Amino acid sequence: MINTHIRKARLALSALLTTLVLATPATQAAQGQWTQGYGQGNLEYFIDAQGMRLLIGCPTQEGSADAASSVTLMTVASSQEVKKFTVKVGGHTFEGPFEADSRVGENNFITLLNDLRKGDALVSYGGKTITFAKSNAAQVLPAYGKKGFQCNLG
Repeated sequence: MINTHIRKARLALSALLTTLVLATPATQAAQGQWTQGYGQGNLEYFIDAQGMRLLIGCPTQEGSADAASSVTLMTVASSQEVKKFTVKVGGHTFEGPFEADSRVGENNFITLLNDLRKGDALVSYGGKTITFAKSNAAQVLPAYGKKGFQCNLG
């Protein structure tokens, strides 16, 4: 019961942080380029394509110590989150949205980050498929196990 309340609180905090960061002008991504945003001690990485945004939320110990990292898909214009989507990259398929709040979620999050740094991602939702290019991912996305990786896991 308590775990359910904690999970709901984490999701609400993650949604609030996403809304706050996306509402600031500094978080405008160049079409097809990965961008890093920072606000209130939390990192976010995102890329826009065809009116959609693939967002990797990385709460940090300094910002939101109890929140887990997450992957979401949303419309750029309204910041409305897509309730169900699939990301295919690097020979792996990920069902989204998801959080790195469990061992499986953590492993998926790390694998997705590594795969996005190496190749294009095909994201499918509502009968549509969008390609999010690798572009500058290796320079922008954090690498697990390397200095500077600050995303909260588990």
